[in-house]
Amino acid sequence: MVQDVVDAGAEVVMDTDGQIVYYNSGRQALDKGDNDKILQLKSGLPSWQTVAGGDMLLGTAQNITATKTFNDSVQCYFGTSNDANIHHNGSDMYIACTTGNIWANQNFAMVAGFCLALNRAQATVSSGGITGTANTMLVSAEGGASTDDLDYGNFTATGVTGCYFTIIAYQDAQTIVVKDQTTGSGQFLGAGDFSLDSYMDTIYFVADAGQTHNQEISRSDNGS
Repeated sequence: MVQDVVDAGAEVVMDTDGQIVYYNSGRQALDKGDNDKILQLKSGLPSWQTVAGGDMLLGTAQNITATKTFNDSVQCYFGTSNDANIHHNGSDMYIACTTGNIWANQNFAMVAGFCLALNRAQATVSSGGITGTANTMLVSAEGGASTDDLDYGNFTATGVTGCYFTIIAYQDAQTIVVKDQTTGSGQFLGAGDFSLDSYMDTIYFVADAGQTHNQEISRSDNGS
């Protein structure tokens, strides 16, 4: 339905969905803009403008070609459930993931700085083996035994294969014997069997990516 807006004797005809009324020495009608255009002031008057390449328009896919500044602690979220975000807190840069993992699908180089990372998980020997879930595995003997052989470690899951990991005895009261195996799946290949009879003893492996065995890098008998 056509509506007339009257201001000081002048008629403004509103006959199209999306029209806007604004004031400029009287009421004026602004026709609706095209899809994905934004309303901006030009010379003090409203007009529909095409979004520039460096601007951001919510709800649409964008190629950002100009510098954009996000204030400290303003988080840029990704995913329909805010699954991940990046932000700077004024001192440090954070890439946070609340679901899934952070993946680098090409070579990743750390040019400067330092990396201090420790991710521990506890596992109990079951039928001679454990499943790796962290880069430091604290291992307990099956059934609370005083000693137990560890024949294999399954580090083949997605996001795990190819990792470097350390095995430590979970407690001094138990001895975990890491067996040097030449056959089997997930076997440990090293310089002979090694007894972890102290929680300070360590043995270090690499899960050979794409293979089913773990190759020893070093061992250390630190316990008394």
